Amino acid sequence: MTPYMFVIKAVPLANNENYDTIAGAFVHVCVVDSNINSAEHKALDYISNLLWNPVKIEHAFEMSQEQIDALDAPEAQLYQKSLHLGIAAYFVAYPKEDGNPDDPIMIGRP
Repeated sequence: MTPYMFVIKAVPLANNENYDTIAGAFVHVCVVDSNINSAEHKALDYISNLLWNPVKIEHAFEMSQEQIDALDAPEAQLYQKSLHLGIAAYFVAYPKEDGNPDDPIMIGRP
């Protein structure tokens, strides 16, 4: 099995508890699977099941050992969790209210 990393832009669905305050998020999803197509399908389903609408896949790739060794702390935790569970994600969200969209809000951690 191979680890795959996805960064997917998503928006909360109307029945998501974050709908009134969060405009969207960049969802970092790590999936351990046999091929990237299956992993992508699982990543999109995972996000949808958490009441988010995946809008665009920003990045999708097979993780090399060099990339794994260079992960920062949150992504290393994400990777470790995906090895244990098969899939893991965290959301880097940005608010609906006026403000600086470059100041993300972390609403989920691995």
